[in-house]
Amino acid sequence: MRTTTYPANQGTAAIRIRSLCVHYGATYDENWPYPTGEQLAEEPGGWDGEQVLLVGVVETVGEDGFTMTVETDDGEVARLVEVRGRSTDAKPGGTVQVYGELSGEGTVQHADRVVVVVESPDEQFSKYAVSAAALLLVAGAFLRHWRIDLRRLAITARGDRDE
Repeated sequence: MRTTTYPANQGTAAIRIRSLCVHYGATYDENWPYPTGEQLAEEPGGWDGEQVLLVGVVETVGEDGFTMTVETDDGEVARLVEVRGRSTDAKPGGTVQVYGELSGEGTVQHADRVVVVVESPDEQFSKYAVSAAALLLVAGAFLRHWRIDLRRLAITARGDRDE
């Protein structure tokens, strides 16, 4: 028996998938098991003694640890966290992720893991520069083989007549 897929069914499936994506995005922060910067700012002691995953900006680096600030989405400092017993390759201004137990004093006594996201603020420029160069390269390769027809609002392959 042959089954036929109707365009209405495809449209319904697309709407359902989009709805699931919107729902996932809307409830992501509520279902995230670790505190966000906003939650740390609202309830500073609410996460003490808990395993947390914090993302922050390195302020100072010492031999036996470092301090970092966890920020809210607005860029305000939610909490100053001292990580003891773990060193990092990040320089002040770099971004790190720390997984460990948060103590009442604003410290992570034993960080299970420290991951450097951005080693120093200077790396940010090089990331943007490499991305811009890649964008120009891809756009050039695309426009070499394709052309944009604004009258018909279409993208067509370049042929012999275009050269």
